[in-house]
Amino acid sequence: MKKLYCFILINILISSFIAVRFFLVPDVSFSWLGSTFSVFAVLGHFFSLYILLFLLSIPTLWLRKYLCHAILAILFSFIQITLYVDTIVFQQYRFHINESVLSMVLSGQVVDFSATTYLLMLLLMVASFCTEYLIIYLIDSQVLKPHRKSKIILLSTLLLAASLFISQFGHMVAFYYAYSPIMVVKEYIPLYRPFTSKKIMSFFDKQGERKVVYDKDYINATIDYPKNRLVINPENKKLKNIMFIVLDSWRYDTFSNEISPNTFHFVKNNNGVIFNNHYSTGNATRTGIFGLFYGIPGTYWDSFLRASIPSSFITTLQKENYNIGIFTSAKVTAPEFDRTAFVTIENLRISSKDGSASKRDKQITEDWLAWYKFRDISRPTFSFLFYDAPHAYDFPDEFSVKFKPLGDLNYMTLNNDTDPLPIFNRYKQSVYYDDYLLQNIYDELIKSGSLNDTLLIITGDHSQEMNDNKLGFWGHNGNYTDAQTKVPFIIVGATELSNLINNSNKLTNHEDVVPSLMKNYLYVENDIRDYSTGYDLFKPITDRNWLLMSNYSSYAVRTPDNIYFVNRIGISRYMDLHNREANESPNYQYIQDAMKNMSYFFNQRKSD
Repeated sequence: MKKLYCFILINILISSFIAVRFFLVPDVSFSWLGSTFSVFAVLGHFFSLYILLFLLSIPTLWLRKYLCHAILAILFSFIQITLYVDTIVFQQYRFHINESVLSMVLSGQVVDFSATTYLLMLLLMVASFCTEYLIIYLIDSQVLKPHRKSKIILLSTLLLAASLFISQFGHMVAFYYAYSPIMVVKEYIPLYRPFTSKKIMSFFDKQGERKVVYDKDYINATIDYPKNRLVINPENKKLKNIMFIVLDSWRYDTFSNEISPNTFHFVKNNNGVIFNNHYSTGNATRTGIFGLFYGIPGTYWDSFLRASIPSSFITTLQKENYNIGIFTSAKVTAPEFDRTAFVTIENLRISSKDGSASKRDKQITEDWLAWYKFRDISRPTFSFLFYDAPHAYDFPDEFSVKFKPLGDLNYMTLNNDTDPLPIFNRYKQSVYYDDYLLQNIYDELIKSGSLNDTLLIITGDHSQEMNDNKLGFWGHNGNYTDAQTKVPFIIVGATELSNLINNSNKLTNHEDVVPSLMKNYLYVENDIRDYSTGYDLFKPITDRNWLLMSNYSSYAVRTPDNIYFVNRIGISRYMDLHNREANESPNYQYIQDAMKNMSYFFNQRKSD
């Protein structure tokens, strides 16, 4: 047992040395604190993983010695080779290897290996196996004296256990205070899931999580965003007001004359363009809103959060001296938009007062009206209103019920046989209530005379399933079908309508909002690819074959006919549009293109 444990400790050291390659990617530097933390993080992380492998390897001790040694040598040489290959993948793509990447590589559609490559891999496997076998042999031969071996094992264990504690505790503190020099280390280490707990930290410092350490130069980040310095409105063109109205969990089929009549009539009466095939960038709030404000995939969320990198759209508004009003019903700290998209906004409104979602929705309406009436009219204005009632299936008790029968929502009792009608009616009633509140917004835009000088975008952050696919899914964050990702998307106030109308039946998503606004309303001269992976909706869309969507831990590549889903541990599934297994192979060229977008803003930063 002791010999096996000694073998494990040596492999921890080998893996730690290999892991150094993760931190040698081009143009990335760490502060002394970040570098110190990364040492503890690597040692502690591999210690925790290898302790599990130690326990799993114990049964091999019951086998004959040479068979035991051979099995262990094969297993651990495979682990070290996989780790080494992962460093190669990470240096090229800035994400770690998983089953989806392997499927794409082995499909033969996008990568061809030469005979030399196969020979080198074979030599690497043989060399690794021989090295591991030699280590086992030397340990078994007791090269070191027993008492000296025991002392080394004890000291090594204490060092590794201390590293594990320091790295986990350090990351918990860093995450609470948004300290990016430590937080960014997470993205370099494969399978690394450090501890976070706002509840524990708030016990010692309740207001601490709002003390964001903002690094305006992002010197600790691997992010190359934007690719080049933005050239903003060099001709000093007149700027329009811009407004986002977003309903949390808004289904595409509840934008209608019956369920949202005020918005429906407002759009029809003001030449609004309704997009019929529009999707969020995710099936969860953080990735849906992230895509809306950044114009890039939600898979970047963690990296941007760790480095507190703001949206180029927001910083462009600030440079153009916009009045900026952020009015969210739920807390802007959960998800942490105060540390991402809105990190550069001073005196950010954190949330509405505590209360039900419908009460908070009423409050943001009243707060926006008061703010808008007294804004500086000599400057253009950006407004963001984010309603929450549909997410909570909530509306005031005194609000007249239009949709019956009405049921109560209890996620504990929902199953595949639950009748969706009463629950769907409650949901529709909540959308109906928010639509009632929105009439106040529309009236103010008209009354103030600012409607003609405002570009208004109305949409949802994601959709909300009512077991549409008959697979027991309710709500969101569960799959990437239409029921959880397709949302209403309307543009009101645009003057150039021809391309918008032509694109309204094309495949579009939230990544397209920022490039459309930056190019046509903020007059940014840069190529769109400097700051977005989306499309300009005011130009013809001719070549889009897929969309990239994500949530907290998974992502999917959506085509008009299928969904390629990759879960949190990298296992992929190919499904039809109703989340059932498809009896065909995916187009791996689409998958590779999507992965390029997922790594595009990790590329080496150009010199100014």
